[in-house]
Amino acid sequence: MLSKLELFAEACAKLDKRGIVMQEKRCLRKRHIHSSCQRCSDICPTGAITCTESLVFLGEKCSGCGACATVCPSGALAAKLPSNREISALVFHHVKHSGAVAFACETYLKVHPAERRRVISVQCIARCDEAILVAAVLSGATHVAILNTACEDCVQNKVCAQVQVVVDTANRLLACWKYPQLITITPTIPQKIKPLPVAEGEVTGMSRRNFLTAFKRKSESLVTQVLPEIILTTEETSAKNNNEIENPLEEPKHLPDKWRALFDSLQRLPSTAVSEFPSTIWGDIRIDSSCNGCGTCADACPSSALTIHKQQELWRLSVDVSHCTQCGLCKDVCCRGSIEVISTVALNEILDQKSQVLVEKRQEEIDTLLEPIEDRMARLLGCSVKN
Repeated sequence: MLSKLELFAEACAKLDKRGIVMQEKRCLRKRHIHSSCQRCSDICPTGAITCTESLVFLGEKCSGCGACATVCPSGALAAKLPSNREISALVFHHVKHSGAVAFACETYLKVHPAERRRVISVQCIARCDEAILVAAVLSGATHVAILNTACEDCVQNKVCAQVQVVVDTANRLLACWKYPQLITITPTIPQKIKPLPVAEGEVTGMSRRNFLTAFKRKSESLVTQVLPEIILTTEETSAKNNNEIENPLEEPKHLPDKWRALFDSLQRLPSTAVSEFPSTIWGDIRIDSSCNGCGTCADACPSSALTIHKQQELWRLSVDVSHCTQCGLCKDVCCRGSIEVISTVALNEILDQKSQVLVEKRQEEIDTLLEPIEDRMARLLGCSVKN
């Protein structure tokens, strides 16, 4: 039987459905009208996200599973309950106590409440992205288990295939440094994982002190996560009221936290000579000779993977593979169809952060290739335009 404090805490948790925080300006659909990205809406098991001209997020439908944040290539969506910092702290405690880590969803823990101290609780196992799993292994975990017992009858089982892709990618990545396959999807908690010890003075059930601690943490979560959204929404409304014209290409560049954290983790390892790694995380860019040097791809790139350098009459377009998230926006905006995004990358180039020159042209060559403005307008409008 739950105490009154536990019932009240559970009711408060139901009110806190904003497990996913959206920063709309980072969305590829917001950055450019020609973006074809709809990974979040494709993976969302509850229909809380739709992609039309921009991203539409329905908080009342969101289950907080975190699958959208795992696949988002621009960092527009982030799972915050629990936050990455909270997960890192829990991983540290479990590794220190048992040497291994297990992740379980809330559905499983409602059926097996006694196991709560043996696992790291997440809303859904889709919350576990590659950066979290790799960091757990590099923190010293001899086994990272993801429990899928509750997935078969769960309404969110649509995301199970994505979880398998994430686990396979993390294992293959670690195998490049001779790690054995330490990350598994399993129906049971490994025996080696022991319950975290009860802290001194802590009692079973929910005491007033534990309740106030939990309430304080949830309150801080709401203030630090939801308040910025309200402020951003207010600023956007104010800008529209002032008839200000937004230029998506002038939005600041941003490397999503998953890519940054994964890179930081791998930097702790010795250098590798792996030159071919099939990946759903990073991408590489190829540009053929039809490129006219307009530079739209570099302007649109949300993570600064593509950059343009001009020196006198020489123009260079370079790519930094460590910043490419395979978002595909460069390909979507290319008017000549010159760009190909490939999923095989060189890990040594990623860790060295070496930029590779893709195209090099002289200004006079670019001038002859660029489409005259009247021809471009005629093509867009579908009629002839006279100067």
